[in-house]
Amino acid sequence: MKSVTRLRGMHDTPQDFWLRKRNLQDRLVQLIGSYGYRYLETPILESTELFLRKSGGELASRMYSFTDAGSNSVSLRPEFTSPIVRHYLEHAEEISLPARWQYAGPVFRYDEGGQGSGQFTQVGAELLGSSSVMSDVELLGLASHVPFQLGLSGYQIRVADLDVVHSVLDAVGVSERARTFIIESVPQLKEGRTAVPGVLERARHLHLAVEEAPDDALSQAIQGLDDTQSRKVLHGLLNWTAADQFGQRDPDEVVERLLRKLRGGDDLAVLERALNLISDLAGISGDPAASVAALRGVVTAAGASMAAVDRFEEFLNLVRSEPGVAQSLVVDLGLVRGLSYYNGLVFEVTHPQCATPLAGGGRYDGLARALGSPDPLPALGFAYTLESLLAVTEGSDNGNGGASEAEGALVMADDSESYRPALQAAADLRQQ
Repeated sequence: MKSVTRLRGMHDTPQDFWLRKRNLQDRLVQLIGSYGYRYLETPILESTELFLRKSGGELASRMYSFTDAGSNSVSLRPEFTSPIVRHYLEHAEEISLPARWQYAGPVFRYDEGGQGSGQFTQVGAELLGSSSVMSDVELLGLASHVPFQLGLSGYQIRVADLDVVHSVLDAVGVSERARTFIIESVPQLKEGRTAVPGVLERARHLHLAVEEAPDDALSQAIQGLDDTQSRKVLHGLLNWTAADQFGQRDPDEVVERLLRKLRGGDDLAVLERALNLISDLAGISGDPAASVAALRGVVTAAGASMAAVDRFEEFLNLVRSEPGVAQSLVVDLGLVRGLSYYNGLVFEVTHPQCATPLAGGGRYDGLARALGSPDPLPALGFAYTLESLLAVTEGSDNGNGGASEAEGALVMADDSESYRPALQAAADLRQQ
């Protein structure tokens, strides 16, 4: 009979590693608590919808989800932010803002390639109810204090501001669908304007770009139909009204072109201009002062407001006074966090010895509305991956802080008469 083995991506934790991990977790919880963040434990199992409302398709494909005995769609939590906001919304009448919470515990994300862990530990903090630049400074300052206190060297704090990106897209004038697509394409666009044609072609394939305005009557005729059904309707209509006008053109190509137009995509020239400008933005990286100057150049070219750039510059000037920030701060406008609910400030803490970020976070002012709040709720937060921190502190006592397994003593009874005294002696030793 074949033996039962661990699931791919899941790991057993021996005691020595568990002691280091638990001690480091306790140190981080104590540090975050010293900033006034109260501990909140949320369920490991939550409604699947909680994580899908505004997380984007990438996270959805990596969630461990199933239908429980009550026919409810549930998921092991892939992150803590949505449960924290859900907790606030359920108890909003009892909670004064701004509210500060911290958390620690396992999260679960399926790794298709099997390179990462399906279960890992996050320790983080969330600040709800403040939109001020000082709250951004507070959160990033707290996040930077972690590697600083652990005595790490060589780490970087990479920051960007999505509000700057949105201000450019506002000035150009693109649809919400195109906006989401462009932001998701930033990893390709940061390679430079040479990447724009490929991204633009992908946009056309997704019916995001059209060269002419759609026919309103035909758009209404296929409203609510999927692409396959719409193609059948358009084929029938064209065969009935214009079969002799196809000439040398393939009818399927005519239908595809018409379908793209009817889906109401953005004007091709407008979308191309937006992609070029965002490509210029995404390539800005390095020293804060030089990066802000480059940002102003792109925003000016777009004819956009400077308000977001001014706020970002104010943030950069203020946060440099936080411990460990000045020597590690890098602006990187090509940084896009993996969850689509982020807006405004986004950041990652990276280390050359770790292939993935030690931590990541940012502002998510729209998440509460997506989860059912009648009112907007400005909020931001971050999370460290504990296993990644342990990997870069291995070989030092930074992640251990003196925790070690107690030396053992073996108490043996020679015979049945000495058994009770031996039990008592062992009990006495355990109390020491």
